[in-house]
Amino acid sequence: MPVGNLASPQGNAAYAWRVPGTSSTLTLGLSQAHPVRVVSFHRTNLTAAASWRIVLSNGGAVVHDQTAAMAPSRGQAVCVLPAARMADTVAVTITDGGNPDGYLSVPLSYVGPLWQPLRNFSTDSTSGVNLGIDEVTALSGAEFPQTRWIQRKLSIAHQSYGAAETVILDEIQSVAARGENILFVPDPSVPTPQDEALFGRLSGGDIGNPFGSADRRSWTFTMTERL
Repeated sequence: MPVGNLASPQGNAAYAWRVPGTSSTLTLGLSQAHPVRVVSFHRTNLTAAASWRIVLSNGGAVVHDQTAAMAPSRGQAVCVLPAARMADTVAVTITDGGNPDGYLSVPLSYVGPLWQPLRNFSTDSTSGVNLGIDEVTALSGAEFPQTRWIQRKLSIAHQSYGAAETVILDEIQSVAARGENILFVPDPSVPTPQDEALFGRLSGGDIGNPFGSADRRSWTFTMTERL
């Protein structure tokens, strides 16, 4: 299935970029150089043995070249660079020689910058799952659940945004309102960010000013994994 399917926000395998074989290269050409710090794939069929080579170039000069294990978790792989690199071309080569499907399936991808607020989110934040389950109950009370889907979710409470950061929050909400996906990485410094990262829909509440004249703004938002 064509690589153009990656432009779809849907994470279903029916909308994926699918390549026969167990190795392929995705090349993204940008109209001009942009900061790139994160490369990620989501809802893939990649196995634990998959690896990738990420090459960033700017004006024909290579600015980053990295080969590493993808170590996908829940079908997603996330690479966070130590610092953003200005690049106009991003080439990602995936190799998964032991994939039993005989093809590579990548429904969702993110390549771009990573924005970090000055202060961290609140410990009141929570994580959980939404469950799609068909329940059949017999006359005897016996239950026969059939799980259709499991969707991870996050509820992030933040009490310490700076006033100047609210401009970026407005931009994030505008992108989310168009139905596009947002990548959230709770801790970019961990060795395996794919374990906790979530790529999907964002729904934000109002931005508050609970501390008066202090340079602190509050915002609570929820995220749901794109299926």
